Amino acid sequence: MTNLTMDSVFDVLCVADMYLLPGLKRLCGKTLGQALSRNNVICLWKTARLFHLSRLEDQCTEYMAKIIEQLVLDPEFAELIKDDAASVKGRHETDSVPLVDDIRYHISSNVQTYSAIEEARQKHAALEQLLNDINIEC
Repeated sequence: MTNLTMDSVFDVLCVADMYLLPGLKRLCGKTLGQALSRNNVICLWKTARLFHLSRLEDQCTEYMAKIIEQLVLDPEFAELIKDDAASVKGRHETDSVPLVDDIRYHISSNVQTYSAIEEARQKHAALEQLLNDINIEC
């Protein structure tokens, strides 16, 4: 078995998708998930959505939840939320936004101590402030 490199993984992913090779797509998703960073999480989330890589998408949203206080300062992240809100067909003003829901879930999912509760509260507040700033209700 050959290991994928970051140099080739996107090309292999495109070919795997074109030829309907789900096992190879999952391997590509796993490789991409191991390379998650602040600099590429938005790109990898978009890739996960495009190629229907649910595990990679979940890894990305979990990572976004961990670094949400940094992400809310990034205009690209604000655009990502706006785009995700716009992609919901027939979305009403107060309907949920899938990306935001997933991030909220990951922020709250492992809260077990008082310090973790406070940290989660701060992360939720940062996300809510961004949503207010870009006029997204959800």
